[in-house]
Amino acid sequence: MRKLIIIIFALTLCCTFLHSKEDVTTLLIPPFKHTLGIHKGTRAKLKLLLGMHHDFDNPQGLAAVKLKSKDDPKNEKDNDEITAYGVNSGRGQIIYNKSMSALAVYGQKGSGKGEFLNPHGITANEDGDVYIADTDNKRIVKLFNPGEELHFIKSFGEDTLQKPFDLVITPNNELFVSDVAQNCVFLFDTAGKLIARIGDGILNSPRGIAVSSEKEEHGYYRENFIAVVDGSGKRIVKLNFKGKLLREISYNELALKDADFQYAALDYYDNVYVTDKLNCQVHKFDHELEYITTFGKEGDDDNEFIEPRGIAIWRRFGQIVIGEKSSAQYYWVGMDIRDVEMNYLSEENKISLKYFITERAYFTVTVYDTDDEFISTLTKKRRRKIGHHNDKLGLVDSKGKPLLPGDYKIEIKVEPTYSSYKRFDRKVTKMLTIPQREAVQE
Repeated sequence: MRKLIIIIFALTLCCTFLHSKEDVTTLLIPPFKHTLGIHKGTRAKLKLLLGMHHDFDNPQGLAAVKLKSKDDPKNEKDNDEITAYGVNSGRGQIIYNKSMSALAVYGQKGSGKGEFLNPHGITANEDGDVYIADTDNKRIVKLFNPGEELHFIKSFGEDTLQKPFDLVITPNNELFVSDVAQNCVFLFDTAGKLIARIGDGILNSPRGIAVSSEKEEHGYYRENFIAVVDGSGKRIVKLNFKGKLLREISYNELALKDADFQYAALDYYDNVYVTDKLNCQVHKFDHELEYITTFGKEGDDDNEFIEPRGIAIWRRFGQIVIGEKSSAQYYWVGMDIRDVEMNYLSEENKISLKYFITERAYFTVTVYDTDDEFISTLTKKRRRKIGHHNDKLGLVDSKGKPLLPGDYKIEIKVEPTYSSYKRFDRKVTKMLTIPQREAVQE
């Protein structure tokens, strides 16, 4: 991971350093030792790596994958060295890292072999197959990467597609393609044969899509569903593979005045991340498409975005790449704990803890005295699902005896279960007073 300066959208870099834990939550800037302090790509570095004639021109979709051809099964340290592909739409290019120390560019503007017109989405698998939604050529282009360079294989879909926007390949060799003009998602096999048309009567100008498959190795739920950015970027819908509407949510349900949703991606727990170009944010939903949280704001500093577009997540380790107007950023899945309330239940000798967490977590509650001396652990690394919780915990010391009257500090700690696990946690401290019990009169 030390060499992820190349991985970030295969885009360019400027040095930025890890913020304090109070500044990072839902998405986490990786520690310095994993990125050498580099997590953000810039236009200037792209020119340095590829030449002054190269530049960003309407960057769009992203894909990130660990290629089997670059994997050493005996070396676990290379598992996070992914290959990233980014669509540089205005120039009809795919920018990617051909090694961990070099970038490459494939394609140019046009309609022939190795050419693209206003391409948008891109998807890839571990075998080296790469598919691009070549929007204005009304086709899907298949490329192959044996390890360090892309090769044209074929194009297909010209007799079916009108304006393909985004696409996803599943482990079952299914290819889902959104078509803005036809208000649907097409399902092809990887040979280019049309299998189904999904979402008629439901979808309206669908854009970015993310797909969960029961065959997904790096997926917790292994459900079959499609998350689609729809309504010209105003809503997100969840469909099953037969096109049944399972859930929908619009921008106004997120208390937004307006929105311009672009692309979507899933993490290991099938949480749905959606970029919002207008509000310069990333919105996070759980696998049921219930809203969880929003990350980022407009700006060019850490944890800020300028017109975010493409997003890719390598689900195995929760590595996230987000493309912007003229750069890209690299994160890990982090988490936050919010709305923490603690109440003392004197009759039960317990505390009630209400809280909301933005990612599955290990939950630990520790008691200290007012001098920060350890008293006891009430619960340790209990697994908690994403969302709202209400726990009751007995107040005992390290020997299991009830805590004596007095003042205590209750520390609530949550840790992600993967990605930034062991490298990041969030803590909240609450003060507790256990009053003297009144003497019982005979």
